[in-house]
Amino acid sequence: MKSILIYLIARLSRGVKRAGAGALGILLASVLVGCGGSDGNQSGVVVDRDAGFYSQWSWFKGTYWIVPPDGIYSVNQVASENSFFTIRGQTVFSITDYYNGYFTGSVVVKITEKAVTSCQFVLGQVTPEGQVFMTMYKADTGAVVNYPLGTMVLKDDQWTMVNQMTSLTEPGTLSHWAYMIQSRPGDGFYESLPFVNQPIPEFLASCPPGPIMKRQP
Repeated sequence: MKSILIYLIARLSRGVKRAGAGALGILLASVLVGCGGSDGNQSGVVVDRDAGFYSQWSWFKGTYWIVPPDGIYSVNQVASENSFFTIRGQTVFSITDYYNGYFTGSVVVKITEKAVTSCQFVLGQVTPEGQVFMTMYKADTGAVVNYPLGTMVLKDDQWTMVNQMTSLTEPGTLSHWAYMIQSRPGDGFYESLPFVNQPIPEFLASCPPGPIMKRQP
């Protein structure tokens, strides 16, 4: 490749002696752009074989996202009475895979102290600008539960996932939003989740692990 460039530059130099340095610079830039991409990718875009073209959020993989104490409140609507009341709960995302702006994982939800833990899978989309759209599925049947919306927001120098959703329930609807935050091994919330007072591994253990996306060549 280096010898080809030297040959082309020599030929171009002889051809533009009378045109001045500006023309030579333009031609050299054209040659360099045309010869870019040693892996045969004509666009020159580097592709991460595991994360895809859009790898800005590839660090999602392997992270845990929880609802902090100030976000544990939801509003339940009872259709028969058309009444509204607040309840508390916890939701944890365990992101198991990321590719090209898509992510998957397991979602464990506990609403009120008496309710049975809900096991879900998530398929999410996150744009380079940080806009998030998700589809939640029941982990056992694959039925769609809801379609949360979110935005990645820097808060106190930490990335948060500001999510909001409304789900249909047996008596009516359930609405919730929160600045979901990352939790890591060793921090206080990892050892004792707000509302449920359990370590994250123990809370997740009641549900199956999240799916992995099958890559196409």
